[in-house]
Amino acid sequence: MSESYNLAKGANVKVADVFSEADARIALTIETCVPPGMEPLTTDVSVLILGDDGKVRTNDDMIFYNQPVGGDGTVELKTSSSEGEATIEVDLAALPESVARILVAASVDTDDVRSFGEAEALRLSVGAASETSDAKVVSELTGLTAETAVIFGEIYRRDSDWKIRAVGQGYDQGLRALVTEFGVDVDDPTDESAAGDEGESAPAPLPVSDIVAESATSTGARVALARKRRPVTKLPDDWRERTCPGLPLDRHAGPWRSARLFPTVGIKSGAEQEGRTTSVLLSVMEAVPDFGRRIGSLVGAPRGRIETFTEVAFSLAGQDLRPDGIIRISRGANEWVALVEVKTAKGTLSADQVGGYIQLARSKGFNAVVTISCDLPAARGEIPVQLDARPPKSVVVSHLSWEEVITEASIHLAEQDSDRTQARIMEQFLVYAADPQSGMWQFGDMGRHWVKVRNGIADGTLSANDPATVDVCSRFDQLCRHVALQLKALTGQTVSSQIPGSPADAVSRAKQLADSGELFGSVRIPGATGPVVLNANLARTRIGCAQVIPAPRTGRTTTKVNWLLRQLEEAPPKLRITAHHLGSRTDVTSAMLESIRDDPSVLIPPGGKDIREFTITAEASMGSKRAASENGFVSSFVALVNAFHRDVTEVVKAPRQ
Repeated sequence: MSESYNLAKGANVKVADVFSEADARIALTIETCVPPGMEPLTTDVSVLILGDDGKVRTNDDMIFYNQPVGGDGTVELKTSSSEGEATIEVDLAALPESVARILVAASVDTDDVRSFGEAEALRLSVGAASETSDAKVVSELTGLTAETAVIFGEIYRRDSDWKIRAVGQGYDQGLRALVTEFGVDVDDPTDESAAGDEGESAPAPLPVSDIVAESATSTGARVALARKRRPVTKLPDDWRERTCPGLPLDRHAGPWRSARLFPTVGIKSGAEQEGRTTSVLLSVMEAVPDFGRRIGSLVGAPRGRIETFTEVAFSLAGQDLRPDGIIRISRGANEWVALVEVKTAKGTLSADQVGGYIQLARSKGFNAVVTISCDLPAARGEIPVQLDARPPKSVVVSHLSWEEVITEASIHLAEQDSDRTQARIMEQFLVYAADPQSGMWQFGDMGRHWVKVRNGIADGTLSANDPATVDVCSRFDQLCRHVALQLKALTGQTVSSQIPGSPADAVSRAKQLADSGELFGSVRIPGATGPVVLNANLARTRIGCAQVIPAPRTGRTTTKVNWLLRQLEEAPPKLRITAHHLGSRTDVTSAMLESIRDDPSVLIPPGGKDIREFTITAEASMGSKRAASENGFVSSFVALVNAFHRDVTEVVKAPRQ
């Protein structure tokens, strides 16, 4: 019963050959892994329960985001994640006799305009529901290109036996094409885009991932694949007071200080700090497997049983090597092993040391080398050391910043409501991380060239070719990612930053900084009307953020202005509102929100022109210091973006067009 199976496309295995009768309830987990440096695919899992004719019995046999249970309670979508993973539990013993097959599929949210061809790995893992980390059946799907929906696998009856089969069938036309093939009756939504007399828009439609199913009836009710916009998650009320973004204040409220599971008392040296922090992280990854899998997914690790070790000694070509840790993940008979090198506080990674571990991993047949430090790369997947040689294909080299680790821990704590022991462990991990003595520092400094660049802009001597200019541009990109991770930890949403896509873009940004003193970046927030553009003007010593809001297509211009004012009823008066004129890329009308509230006509374009969109902008002083201390540049920027999120991004919705 302990044998594991790796299924190629089309291969199958009897459930009875893998699981015991006690494991009649099994769990199927889908993973979508993208290459390092790429943002996760936003995917949603769907399950179709089919009868003997290969079709759904009713439209209730479609299980998805808004209808997570079906088959008379025997099939349940237990967990779902926009990070590319979801689990379905099936009680085989209790399935109705009318069920012949269960299809497990996933689709890409079409808002992303992406496909499964971007994925580095697509996995279907099957294990006992009581032990989901121990995968008994695994199937890797390959060869996909433009597909936006995929059937990963199926469970089907053959005589009196249940079997599991790897399918891997893709659909270029998305979820609609997939479900209609199996008898789901799909309805097109009625067009309700016209604004009312007062210019108010109908609710925005649902994304494909948030399909709203209507129960089939004798009159033939259909499944509506209407789209709705995911709501923007609100910031917690105590975000300003938190020492760690993911640690609510009420978790450690009270007159007495709670006992610490991971104390920092007694740390007297950098080596002791590094060793203790490494041990804390790796032990928590093993003790809380779901958190361990979160961290593993960031470095391309498979699902499975996690074991961690510290200070393991090796010898290579007569040289003693002692990596800080090892992560071993078992998937049946297969093992994935990574060497871990850790730095805390101001510790820096050495290219020679990392290169030595790469050679060690290659010689031992290990799969990866993972570095962890306070270095926060501007883009996910970047490594903060310049290696002397390209790593071999057999060894994947990945880097994690402590900030990424803390962010994942924050999200996991927020979602952990069933296991009080594991929640306590995660809480204590974040308490430890928030203590400066842990060395798990987050981004908080614009670098040693900050003052030189500011002075050069002030006196007109800054050159675009100066390494200091390039360094500050890079630091600003890191700051944008820091802002995104802070929002991700606070909201639980996958907030991402965007940086220049090519070296030419980086050169032009350095020239822009030298010429005008301006830096730009942006973050994407799920459900927002568009990216939040971040700006720092070092010449004016001002920072700002802005968001574009499409105007309703119908209605008078005054009605459109009032539509926006109603949404900004609680917003601060010093926001700047810019109305972009229809038919022109440059013509605008702009005024402060407080003035528009007094007289909405100040925003109306002259000559009877219409409004195509609005831009909402907030500005603040950028602070006098380069660091994250009070009134410093970094802390001022974080506070501005978070406040803008609360006042604008959370409350302003795009009209239904």
